[in-house]
Amino acid sequence: MSLLEALPATGVAVVTSADADGRAFGATAREISAVSVKPPLVLARLRSESETLAAIRRGRRFAINVLAADQHHLSDRFARPAGPDLWEGVAMERRHGVPILDGTLATVECVLHDTADGGDHAIVVGRVVSAGAPPAPAEPEVALPTALGALRAVPLAPAALGAASVAVLVGRPHGADGALLYLHRGCVLGDALGSRECGGRARLHAVVAGIERLEEPGVVVYHRAGGLGACCVASDDRPAVSDSEAAAVEDAIARLRLRNPRLVADDETAAALAARGIVAPAAHVPLSKVRA
Repeated sequence: MSLLEALPATGVAVVTSADADGRAFGATAREISAVSVKPPLVLARLRSESETLAAIRRGRRFAINVLAADQHHLSDRFARPAGPDLWEGVAMERRHGVPILDGTLATVECVLHDTADGGDHAIVVGRVVSAGAPPAPAEPEVALPTALGALRAVPLAPAALGAASVAVLVGRPHGADGALLYLHRGCVLGDALGSRECGGRARLHAVVAGIERLEEPGVVVYHRAGGLGACCVASDDRPAVSDSEAAAVEDAIARLRLRNPRLVADDETAAALAARGIVAPAAHVPLSKVRA
């Protein structure tokens, strides 16, 4: 099945265009669909009074930016009347002068083929000149229902006999530059049994909630070492970061293609991972700044 055939008939998208002076226009279209594969035609429905529609008719080029599930803020933004701050803070690039939104599920670039009257809306039909989607994640994701809501996880390779690790994803960290990264030592007493003597479970929940509050992509490397998972509280004879923990962090960075990750950790853990060359010494975010 082609990208055009897979376009959802009721998918939420932002249609973008520009005028001859380069002024950007955008409007939420709550109906998009593929019309034809040969020739490749797509349609979007816009309000008849839309400034974006007028710009498309003048410039004859536009793009359909199909939004991902976590981009509802963009559909809300472009559903309101255009104002001077409409594009403020919106990440995008220009192709042939047309704004292309960053991080969308798919982008379909078009030249105007035809328009049709649809009452208080107009049906815009575009001939596709380019269509694409971001690369799929390199690693399979597993849905992870939790007390914090539905999260996603990527299994990591076991670095030692009996060890188990997963990378819990907050937002969309794949390939992100500067994503927040937290190493959590799994334990039976704190995580599974909720022991009041161990603050590991509460700390884990606080960090995940804090990353969500900051609205930044993040990864929690959840690691439980074989034979050492009774409690995550460090002891005098336990290193700040074990070999298997360091390997789990390295694996997460490689699998998720993280660039310049920022480590959320205490000073000792940050120094230990920096000494191994896994994270940059300056990329340390104190726990107190993230914990909600």
